[in-house]
Amino acid sequence: MGIQWQRAVTLAAWWAQGVHVARCYHRLVGREFWAADQWREFQADSLRQLVRHCYENVPFYRDRFDACRVRPQDIRGPEDLLRIPVLTKEEARANIERLLARNIPRRRLKPTTTSGSTGKPLTLYTDARVSEYTEAGMWRDFVRCGWEPGEKVAGTWGQRPLGSLPRRWMHAVCDRVAGIVYLDAWCAGEREFEQWLAKLKAQRPTVLVCFPSMGSRLARWLMDRQEAVPGIKGVFTTAERLYEYDRDVLAQAFGCRVFDFYGSQEVRHVACQCEKGQMHIFPDMVVVETGEPDELGHPPLILTGLVNWAMPFLRYQVGDSGSLKQGRCDCGRESPLMELQITRLSDVFRFPNGKEYPGQYFIHSFSRAGFEGVELFQFHQDQPDHIWLRVVKGRKFSPETGQRLEALVREIEEQIERQARVELAYSDGIDQTASGKHCFARSNVTKPPASAAADPRRGKDGKP
Repeated sequence: MGIQWQRAVTLAAWWAQGVHVARCYHRLVGREFWAADQWREFQADSLRQLVRHCYENVPFYRDRFDACRVRPQDIRGPEDLLRIPVLTKEEARANIERLLARNIPRRRLKPTTTSGSTGKPLTLYTDARVSEYTEAGMWRDFVRCGWEPGEKVAGTWGQRPLGSLPRRWMHAVCDRVAGIVYLDAWCAGEREFEQWLAKLKAQRPTVLVCFPSMGSRLARWLMDRQEAVPGIKGVFTTAERLYEYDRDVLAQAFGCRVFDFYGSQEVRHVACQCEKGQMHIFPDMVVVETGEPDELGHPPLILTGLVNWAMPFLRYQVGDSGSLKQGRCDCGRESPLMELQITRLSDVFRFPNGKEYPGQYFIHSFSRAGFEGVELFQFHQDQPDHIWLRVVKGRKFSPETGQRLEALVREIEEQIERQARVELAYSDGIDQTASGKHCFARSNVTKPPASAAADPRRGKDGKP
């Protein structure tokens, strides 16, 4: 299928769902090289419209504004947001219904759940506008590596698209209609990598989207076997911290630049690196602030999403940390710059048969099932053949919840081919990380190294 035909088919598939990706994409890509003043004016205007909408249509924010004696006209730009309290994950979780806009029909809303990688999972709602901006925003990101709309995209994603369909048909739909080459990040070993390589050579995508931990494993596997994937113009990493040694191996294996992307389910598009390696914020998607640094000097990121009016997140503390940067980038873009310091924490789980699963697999498995009455949880691999599932009970914990947890344990053991026993244990509390975050999936078998030289994912011979 030629690039023009693939682009038409992809756009038709989105249009059938009420999502006008092409129209949105042309607007977004046309802003890439706006002057700084244009960005500031556009962002301030978008923020004023959002604040007015929140006050008029979202019960939670109307009460919050009234309690602070703030009126919509008081918020003229990002600098005025300090007059509004920060929205925490706990507040969002406790006020889901009151955070929904009353002027958007419920039938138009699509529920989704955060992974819970920086806190307990949160159910949120979006509409077609968010889907439109999400897809078009990714297209704008991909253009930075020379990608063109209509070229295929490969992704080592964990959430299986169209999961209710038979897997073989599902993959065919993704590959042929949406132009997606889907690689299952939840299960990867020697056999799977061989299948991935054959699929990549046959489908010939020009962009690879991956978790850094999984992408670097594939990259090392390719280099160890002197294999190559032709035609990749750019690798985009997301969802995990991108270490420089992983960036280097990805760039070497695929022969292209590596672009780190930052976003979340609550605020989809926050920032993406450019060709010069600088991380540019998207002012037409988000307002980024930073709060008071913690005891280790890490300022928390506070985000105001400008796109999701169905369930707005106004001054939302997302659970990651970073800093705003001054100055201009040599790439010619004048959008604001930022740096990530700490992002969502989860380790890689390695098993005796050589297969590895990203910690997010276990987090998503738990989150998708949804357990009322669970206050906190953590998967902890203390031995190659043993994983603890520690659970802190909440007030609504019931015998039925316990039975469903036991069923989840059996399901995970089956998924990982019984390479490890998953042991359910109830606890009064779970230790936090040194920075005060909760790590929902950690492993003593594979730990994120402090430097490339100390990378424990590689043996003495330098191989994974």
